[in-house]
Order: sequence, then C-alpha cells, then structure tokens
Amino acid sequence: MPDWIFGGIDMTYSHSEDNKENGYADISSKKEINKSEYVGKIFLKRSHIFQAGNFINFMINGSANDATVTVKIIYDLDDDKRYDEKKDALLETEPVSLNFTGWKELKIRLDQDNFKLKTNASVGFEITEDEALGVQLDFESGANYVPSVFKSGIALVSEIQNKEAIEGFDNSSSSTESYFNAKNTPNPFNSATTILYILPNSTNVSITIYDRLGRQVEVLVDQNQDAGEHTVEFNASNYPSGIYFYRIKTPEKTEVRKMLLSK
Repeated sequence: MPDWIFGGIDMTYSHSEDNKENGYADISSKKEINKSEYVGKIFLKRSHIFQAGNFINFMINGSANDATVTVKIIYDLDDDKRYDEKKDALLETEPVSLNFTGWKELKIRLDQDNFKLKTNASVGFEITEDEALGVQLDFESGANYVPSVFKSGIALVSEIQNKEAIEGFDNSSSSTESYFNAKNTPNPFNSATTILYILPNSTNVSITIYDRLGRQVEVLVDQNQDAGEHTVEFNASNYPSGIYFYRIKTPEKTEVRKMLLSK
C-alpha cells in the first residue's frame, strides 16, 4: 500500500472495503517476542501539517498482552526526505498500553502535555507549524509480557480538527496593528498569495520572505516606490508547506507579518 513503511519484523497490509483510501497495516512477528523487547515499527510516510491543538486519531489493534505503542510525528528539518536524529526533530507520546483485545480508537491531542519534543536543533513546539515527514509507531513488549508471537495493527490515521484551534489562527497574519496596513490574501494559501501594503510617503522599500527558522527565502521588492497602495505576489510553488514570514522594511519602519502555506 502506498506510503506505509514497515521495519523491525515482517508485516502484511491490506485494504478493507470501507477503508480504501487509507488502508491498514498489520504487524506480526515470525519469532516469539520476550519481555522488555523492541518489537518493530510502522511508519506512514506522508507529508502533512498537524496543527497544534488538533487530535491525532487512529484505530489500533490490541495485543492482549503487556505491550505498548509510542506515537511519533517526524520532522525533516534539513529537507533530505529522511529522519536523522542529529539534525531533525520528532514529537513523541508516552507509551500507550496495548493490553486489550480487538480494535480501539486512540485519539491524542497535539499539545505539550501529550507530546514531548526531541531534537538537537534550536526549535520549539512551534515545529508543528511545519510540514511533518510522517507518523511513526514504535511497538515494545513490557516487563510482564508473556512470551509469544506479537500481533497488532493500525488503521485510519487522521487528524481531527479542534474548533478552538482553528479559530485561533488569525487570517490577518497578526493581532497587532500594521503600520503599512499590510495583509496577504489568501491566508492560509496554496502556492501563491498576494501581499498588499500602503506606503504613507515615497520611500525605498524592501519586502523579504523568510522561513520559520529565519532563513531568507526570496526578495520580492527592493526599490523606491511612491506613496499609496501596492501589491506583490509571493509564488511558493517550489517551497514546502509551513509558516513563512514577510518583512516590509523602509528607512522609517520595519514590520514582520506571518502567513501559512498549506498545499
């Protein structure tokens, strides 16, 4: 099935009639698993922005034994399409018990109470504003695990929107008053957005785009302009989804505004 990556032990996968879009993954060991042992992983490699405050939701198949699953959201900070613990970042839950029979729904809110950040990079929980490389689930047996063949499974990985979190995103880019009456529309945007700004007097102006880590992405404007209303388009078709900033700078004033690219 596209996007599913398996590791650690042999696994099978399939589509069910009512779940053709996402499919599901079964995980089962060829050999007997002992106590306190790493069993394996399932990695769904699918780019997505998981918004803080929303819920990560999926169905999980119990192992009917003392075992756990840990959910990890993987972020590829250097954009090399793989995870490197020395350079990249992940958000990780505490282990969740699988000591039950049958399928159960697991819903975890994406916040700092439920997910801990692990990284060597200078980033914080705002990493959730960037596009994730994918979701990984690590399976382990516990101290009271009865030695046996391990079986579990995962299905319907999705994000459930939290109404409060959605309303918390300010489409005007900032709650502070803008000296330049600046705004970009649409925001959030897919591929391209138009930045509108007003100059109170004739002056030299520069407009520069930065990514979330403060790296310069593109210079849109660098010239003298007359007083009045101006527009410029930012075409982000070649850039990954995530939070970006545009800085409007004149000799009189510098202002930074936020925008969200969501492909």
